[in-house]
Formats: sequence, C-alpha cells, structure tokens
Amino acid sequence: MKQLPPQRRRTLPRWLKTVMAAAITCIATVWLVTLLPILLLAALVLSIALIPVTRRLKREMDEAGFSVDKPGSTLQRPDLNITPWYRKIRNFNFWRDVNS
Repeated sequence: MKQLPPQRRRTLPRWLKTVMAAAITCIATVWLVTLLPILLLAALVLSIALIPVTRRLKREMDEAGFSVDKPGSTLQRPDLNITPWYRKIRNFNFWRDVNS
C-alpha cells in the first residue's frame, strides 16, 4: 500500500499577517473608543440612582447610633449575645473537652 505524502500547511505570508493584525487593532480601538462614552453614561446613571440609597443608609446608621461625620463616636450600647442555645451548648462542650 502506498503511503500518502505529508500534508503541506498553507501559511499566510508575513505581510498578510501584519495587515490582518493592524486591521484587528484598528477595529478594536474604534470599538473601545465607541464603547467608552456608553460606559461612562451608564456609570453616571447608576451613581445618580444610588443617591437615595446612600441617604437612607445614612439615616439608618444615625438611628442605630453610628455617626458618619465623627468616626469612632458611637453610642456605647451593651453587647448582645445572639448565639442560638444549641451553638452555646456545642461550644461549651467543645472547650470543656479541649481544656481537660
């Protein structure tokens, strides 16, 4: 049985590869320059939409006793342990076993 000759790979000429790379670069540049104003406009709309959210957050922080204007000045409230009873039991048993 005759052996088939190896397949030749058709490679593009170097000048054609350079032209294709330059064309792709130009297309990508135009696309990005076109996309940038759209992204800036979307960021502007989103930031304007978040103004009421930040106002509400500030109001809720003030009601909770946190001050945005004076960092570190919070009302001293007693700490409240909200750990569920079954976790307290598990944690107590775990540390008791470890310490013995």
